[in-house]
Amino acid sequence: MRRLGYLLVTSAIVGLGAVPASAAGPADPYPDPGFYINIIGGGASFPSIAYREVFDCQYHPLGYDNVTGPGPRAINTNCPSAPYGTATGKGYIFVYYAPTGSGNGKAALKANNNNSLTNPLSTTIPYTSGQIPNYPYPQAAGYHFSGSDDVWNLADQAAWNAAGGPASKYGNMIQLPGVGGAVTVVLNGKDGAGNALNQNGSAVSGSTSAINLTRQAMCGIFAGKITNWNNPLLTASNGGVAMGSGQITVVHRYDGSGTNFLFTQAMVAQCATVTGPDYNVAGTPTVSYAFPWGDQSVCPALPRGANRVNWPDQFSTVCGSANPTPTGAVFANPGVNGSQAQVNQVLATNGAIGYVSPDFTQPSVPTGPITANLQNEWDVSTNSTGTPSFVAPTLVATASALSSVTPKFDSTTIGNPLAWSLQGVMPNPTLPAAYPIAGFSWLEMYQCYNSGSNMPVQIADVLFSLYGSPAVEAIINSNGLVKVPNVWLTEIYNLLGSDFRPQNTWDTNPGNQCVGKVGAT
Repeated sequence: MRRLGYLLVTSAIVGLGAVPASAAGPADPYPDPGFYINIIGGGASFPSIAYREVFDCQYHPLGYDNVTGPGPRAINTNCPSAPYGTATGKGYIFVYYAPTGSGNGKAALKANNNNSLTNPLSTTIPYTSGQIPNYPYPQAAGYHFSGSDDVWNLADQAAWNAAGGPASKYGNMIQLPGVGGAVTVVLNGKDGAGNALNQNGSAVSGSTSAINLTRQAMCGIFAGKITNWNNPLLTASNGGVAMGSGQITVVHRYDGSGTNFLFTQAMVAQCATVTGPDYNVAGTPTVSYAFPWGDQSVCPALPRGANRVNWPDQFSTVCGSANPTPTGAVFANPGVNGSQAQVNQVLATNGAIGYVSPDFTQPSVPTGPITANLQNEWDVSTNSTGTPSFVAPTLVATASALSSVTPKFDSTTIGNPLAWSLQGVMPNPTLPAAYPIAGFSWLEMYQCYNSGSNMPVQIADVLFSLYGSPAVEAIINSNGLVKVPNVWLTEIYNLLGSDFRPQNTWDTNPGNQCVGKVGAT
């Protein structure tokens, strides 16, 4: 913590790379240093709505004066002083975030090039402003951080540390949890015949439906073994009444997605030993309900949590051989990237089931899809009565899942992003109240910056507002997400007070590991 105070200093900022402020739209009521500071990021769509509303509250809101990109998003009602944020808000700082998908955010970070970002996945979340009215962003604006729900992995680290690679220019890659969230299981609300699903399941606190799915049912559906809404395993948890009739259509993400990673890592861990009847085969033999899909980029395809998954409808071959759809099963994808596309496909398909972050579902979005209630590991492993209980993807249940891990770092591991990845996943939470599919959305940034806008100070300001403000926590919660648990904040603050913190290449502080680096712009 010895240099934490340095990070919080808002000393005079030199004008190198800054853009002169000009009047655009309503005048901001806050002191202006005479130039704009642009903080550029992109990546995961999972937290993008929450991030946009947080940044619009704490800094200059994007979109309200823009005529070429998405228009303004309403200021979150939890923001203390709309429309320009809090009384200490910084109207001269613009925090841009383009929701382009986790994998794309990683690519832009490695290249330190915002032009590596593809087109944003949402056309409703502002990602430009009157200051930067067009997309892609001008490369002169730099690139400063990424969002990813897919943890930093060995392949990422190898590419970062390769000879002449990003590490030689930008130092260490810093990975910190930004927010936490559930991956909800969403439903069209109708069965395969277009009739409303019967919802006779037992009541679950905080739920948006009475559709309850046991661990066996979840695994069977996503393994392609439970294919109709009148399946006996579904009926058993629906008060003995068939949920409906007709085809179950499994809708999955199309792109390289951190939501894919969070969902599939849970399915791999939770379904590994689950078995059940194969109702689409004569005699209904007992078969494995283990999650059969894996990492499409690896041969042979491994059954593990993956950013890009070898779903059978999406890839005709895997490792040179056919990837068949299980008998009777139907898988579908929207054909375009992003969470909103996933939601749209579910809502447009009778009998559909899929997965998405809670900020795209009811109750966060009143017109969004309903979500199922799931059986968690605590109930699976302790249930002796045969009558399962279920958990809804509430804030309390999500926080319980994230609290199932207590991180521990020392001076040799705190700067290693792989150590954070190892401790930051919870594919099968064991606490009694935990929702079973949850994880962090990560923020990834550079250790070494070379920016006249003193980017390490600006990044620290963003982080501390994200972690420390009650108003910001309320904004995060209103989007169905949760603040990073305190046990993680302790380690985050330790890193930000260490020599692994973000630093300027031109700093002369003792312990600066960025001297001699090019630095990210």
